[in-house]
Amino acid sequence: MRKLLESLKQTFTQKTADNEVKEVNVESKDTTFVSPLSGKLLNIEEVPDQVFSQRIMGDGFAIEPNCGKVVSPVNGTVATLFHTKHAIGLVSDDGQEILIHFGIDTVNLGGEGFEALVSEGDKVKVGQTILNVDIDKIKGKVPSLITPVIFTNLKENEKISVEVGKEVKAGDKDIVSIVK
Repeated sequence: MRKLLESLKQTFTQKTADNEVKEVNVESKDTTFVSPLSGKLLNIEEVPDQVFSQRIMGDGFAIEPNCGKVVSPVNGTVATLFHTKHAIGLVSDDGQEILIHFGIDTVNLGGEGFEALVSEGDKVKVGQTILNVDIDKIKGKVPSLITPVIFTNLKENEKISVEVGKEVKAGDKDIVSIVK
């Protein structure tokens, strides 16, 4: 996990110099944000890993997935694709940094059950499939399939808001808001 944190710190160094305080329904301006997975929305505090539940990497939410298709939630660029394919860092076209970390302790699988459909540096479109995960293959080998979705460059006064418990489908709009 420490390697993941260090890698993300190095990858997401392009902070916006814009000091403007915004309330964003992450579908304003140039950012359209859609659900990256199908499943049940969870509060980030429900993730069974303290790195995520304590917001060490940033605020976000989680999805308890019911299938393994992961789509890009934004138009942007693949900033990081871990060699184990369990985590993807994206930067939206307007600079929002998003980490999708499929499951808990999935790094230990060494890529087994994961098929990346993109590479670092690739441009991605909202709703484009970026990762396929064989849930049946990995289910019994990891503590949880709960997938944190972290916004790694929110301003200090910004928080993520989701409708906890809501069932979503990959590609659904209006699932998350950034509020101050």
